[in-house]
Formats: sequence, structure tokens, C-alpha cells
Amino acid sequence: MKMVTLNRFKGLKAVGMASLLWLCGCASVESLPGSEQIELLSLSQLSQCKKLGVASAQVIDKIAFVERDEEKMAAELLQLARNEAMKMGGNALRIASDIKNGSRDYEVYRCR
Repeated sequence: MKMVTLNRFKGLKAVGMASLLWLCGCASVESLPGSEQIELLSLSQLSQCKKLGVASAQVIDKIAFVERDEEKMAAELLQLARNEAMKMGGNALRIASDIKNGSRDYEVYRCR
């Protein structure tokens, strides 16, 4: 009797874990209207731009001890930074740090 209950629990746990992974995999970051216009530039492209500040973005980097795809995280972090740049009045971003624990910093600029 106990063995059946334990197996059911394991089965429910596996279904719950699969559901969590599916839900998190389908989650997306909303974009503010106009944020798609904000460009990601290199340092050499920013000579005519004014630095407005730094935007820090963070997403979930692990789901139940499973590392998320870095490319997907990078896209979500960039969208969050674009949203923040919109709020700051910027129109350009530069990556200021590597992704660490689901976080990345971006410098926000206003270019002519």
C-alpha cells in the first residue's frame, strides 16, 4: 500500500515539474510601445550620445535547478532593458555586463 502511494506521489511530482517547466518556457516579457526602436550599440557607435544612466534587468535563470537557455534569457533581458530605456528617455543601449544569475546591466543613452 505504501509503495503505491509513493509511486503516485512521484508521478504527481513529475507532472507538476513538467507543468512548471512548460509554463516558465512560455512566459514572455511584455514590450512597451516604441521599445523596439531602441538600438543596441557598441561603445564605438556611442560617441555622439549622452549617457543617461544604467538599467539593470533580471529574469529567472533556473527552473527547478535546470539552467535556462542563455540566448532566451539574453533576449528577455534586452527587452526589459529596452522598456527601462523608454522610461528614462533613451533611444540606445550598450551591454555593460555579462549575464550572471539571470541579471545583466545596460548603459542607457540618448543619441541624436
